[in-house]
Order: sequence, then structure tokens, then C-alpha cells
Amino acid sequence: MHTNGEDDRQRAVWDGNRSVLLLLTTMFLLWFIFHMGIPLLYKSVAHGIHIIVALIFALTCAWNMFHTPSHGKGYRKAHRVSGWCAMMAGTVTLFTGVTILVQFADVLPRANKIVFCITGTLQIILQLTGLYMIRILRKPSLHRKTMTVMFYTSLLMPAVNRFPDMIGWEHAGSVRDVKTKLQA
Repeated sequence: MHTNGEDDRQRAVWDGNRSVLLLLTTMFLLWFIFHMGIPLLYKSVAHGIHIIVALIFALTCAWNMFHTPSHGKGYRKAHRVSGWCAMMAGTVTLFTGVTILVQFADVLPRANKIVFCITGTLQIILQLTGLYMIRILRKPSLHRKTMTVMFYTSLLMPAVNRFPDMIGWEHAGSVRDVKTKLQA
């Protein structure tokens, strides 16, 4: 038994924290990565790394929100391993994102650059805060809240920022507009 009254019975893999919001968010995020990311895989080395590692980051974060350590001993171990993978993937995603911003600064719309900078800053602050909450303060509830905010903000903001492009809405800074600028 845990000190908070939870038992050590292992939940089935499908018996996680069911949430329509988590499901819709994860599906939207994966659609974004595949729909917008895959075509950019070969644009630059930074793009390729960023997209692959962003996929790992998104999946590990979604998994850790679906199955938490309270779901059994096996999930506690898996949560730690996938959490560290997410921390490393998030850091690599941040650095490759900055590299992309620098490489393509002349063609990216200012609004996108601002959102990406805010997202990256927020992401690393929340990652470090979550790590501090669980490793130093030993406050799982604060860690959970911090990581939930990170998932719903840092992982989703780039997708929301690019939503008009995903549905084909042409506007200043759209994928078509940027491609035209790159070809000119």
C-alpha cells in the first residue's frame, strides 16, 4: 500500500486516465506532426531532427498523462523512463527549434517567430519546474499540474499556430506564402 491509500495493483494498459481532452489533444498533435512535419523532414537537418524528436516528445508526454505512477509498479518505472526520455526530447526539440528559427528567420512570419519563442521558453521553464517539483520538493501533485500545463501549452501552441495552414487557409505567412518567398 502507498501512504496515500492507493494499492499496488497493476492497471491494464487500456485502463489509463481517460479524458476526451487528452484524446483529442493527442490526436490533433499527431495530425499536426504528420500533416505539417513529414513534408519538412528533409528541408534541413534541424527540421528532420526536430520533427522526429517532437514526435517522441509528444508520445512520451501523452503516455505519461494517460498512465501515471499510481497505476502500478510497472507504470511507475515506465513513467520515470519515459519522463526522462521526454525531458531529453523536449530539450533537443527546443534547441533544434531555435536552430530552425535562426536558419529561416528571413522567411518566417513575425507572429510565428514570436509564438515559437514563447512556446520554447515556456516549455523549458515548465520542464525544469516539473523536474524540481518531483526531484527536489517531492510534490507529485505539483509535478502533475506542471506537466499537464506543459502538455496543453508547449506541445499544442505550435500546432494551434499552424492550424490555418493545416486546413489550407491561405494567409500572410501560410505555407504557400513562405514557399513562394523561398522560391523567389
